[in-house]
Amino acid sequence: MIANLEGIMTLTSQGLNKVTVSITYAWDSSKEIFEPAWEFLDSSGNPLPARRRSINLSGFYDYILFLWLDALRDIDAEFNTRSRNWGGLLRSIRVPSDLEEEIKDTLDQLDAKLLAADPKLSRIAEIIGRATEVAIGDTPGAAKLRMLPMNLWDLLTRAGIVLRNEELRPWLPLNHHGQGLQSLSIIFLLEASVLQQLSENLNEGAEPIFAIEEPEVHLHPQAARTLWTKISELPGQKLITTHSPYFVQNVPLTNLRIVRFQDASSQISSLPRQIISDLPWTEEVEKLVSGRRWTCFSKDLITGNILTTKNFDESVASDLTDCWRGATNVPEIMTRVQNFRHTSRVLISQEEENELGFLGRRIRGEIFFARRWVMVEGPSEYLLLKALGESYEYDLDQHGVAAIDFQNNGNAGIYPALAEAFNIPWYMITDGDSESEKFRQQLLKRGFSSDDLSEHFETLPQPNDLEDQLIADGHEVLLRKILVEIGIAAMASCPMEEFKKCLKNRKTAYMVRLARMIVADQSLAAQMPGVFVAYIETLKSGFSV
Repeated sequence: MIANLEGIMTLTSQGLNKVTVSITYAWDSSKEIFEPAWEFLDSSGNPLPARRRSINLSGFYDYILFLWLDALRDIDAEFNTRSRNWGGLLRSIRVPSDLEEEIKDTLDQLDAKLLAADPKLSRIAEIIGRATEVAIGDTPGAAKLRMLPMNLWDLLTRAGIVLRNEELRPWLPLNHHGQGLQSLSIIFLLEASVLQQLSENLNEGAEPIFAIEEPEVHLHPQAARTLWTKISELPGQKLITTHSPYFVQNVPLTNLRIVRFQDASSQISSLPRQIISDLPWTEEVEKLVSGRRWTCFSKDLITGNILTTKNFDESVASDLTDCWRGATNVPEIMTRVQNFRHTSRVLISQEEENELGFLGRRIRGEIFFARRWVMVEGPSEYLLLKALGESYEYDLDQHGVAAIDFQNNGNAGIYPALAEAFNIPWYMITDGDSESEKFRQQLLKRGFSSDDLSEHFETLPQPNDLEDQLIADGHEVLLRKILVEIGIAAMASCPMEEFKKCLKNRKTAYMVRLARMIVADQSLAAQMPGVFVAYIETLKSGFSV
């Protein structure tokens, strides 16, 4: 393989051989069609010379088995003897010649018995046989009915799939089942076809690339979640398009590619696995990294610069800067180290991804289809934002705004990092209590700058949490009435401290009722905490936040 692909093979920073081919479609205004173009790339992502790519194109496809399955899967077309997959599987069947002759004899005997079962069958054949007298003329012909296939291939062409869902259910042809099961059957037909083709491929190391559109179509949520495991077990590389949050929420974050149409072109964003700086890997850096046993830093083999697989805090940045303490351009080095740290804020550790998988699965799939994120502390703020959006006729779902209650589904630092990596505009609103400073420090520690926070981070007036602010905004009587309605009669006239304590212990219960009132009464909505109202008004006005 290396010999055959040497002309288009490059070396990665990990010392691995790699072949990269880029395929693009661009609009040709003269022809009014999208024209495809392809080119092999070097290690820096630049096109290789045309001569090298043309020589190696045929060799490249000797090792790549590309299989595409569109979203409109039709079992009549896919399970057809003329199809590439089903037909290919049938044509690959090998039966010993003696067994084939035995099968043919058996078919002939069964056919003769069927014809003899009713004299009308012979009469039908006799009448139809007169056609040969007209067509041929002097030479009389003959016709006979054939009830069964004449040979093995004719028998195989009639092969079909029968399935049953449970042991007590009847066996039914595939086209008698639902669309979901039919779609899944076609996906697994693709797998069977690939395994057969790979077993016949003489090029050692050949692997498939599956391109499957919308594998989750017609499936219920539990099946869509399970499907990810089955898809991931397919051999080779998998390229999947999906609109299912249930499917996405089970996919590792680093496997996601978000495609959006922006600025008249398709933009693709993803979570990087590493960040390469513009800082050289020196002996001092080598001593620092090995002495501290920092496994996240290494030398990029292509550029010779420092590479990191993890975000790092200010103390680590300071230690890195000290590696150039005798240089004449220390201020410049400090700036470059800080830029490196700022850029690295989007790196997600395996521990963080595991945490998101455990805590954030409830909302994780949905948020990657949103156009922007707003992060709040908990369910009460989430319900308040959704209600304000409806009251101001700016439904958050309709406009692609995902509200994330980060306290219950991760931490303050992880979602802004994800948003930056996936190029999703974000905003965070927190209480004005001591917790808000903790959240701010989490963001700063991760690598966000003060300028970042001035544009994306807002709090309620200090030192108020949401309940304190609602009371300060004059809603005490209304909130006491709500608590009484949900069955806590003592809240009608109890002391303020007892009232506040009960309100904060029944956050979701009171906010569910308050949210309904906000949706029905825009004047009440306008009296809600200003930072939330201002955010909805800004979105509705069309300004970015």
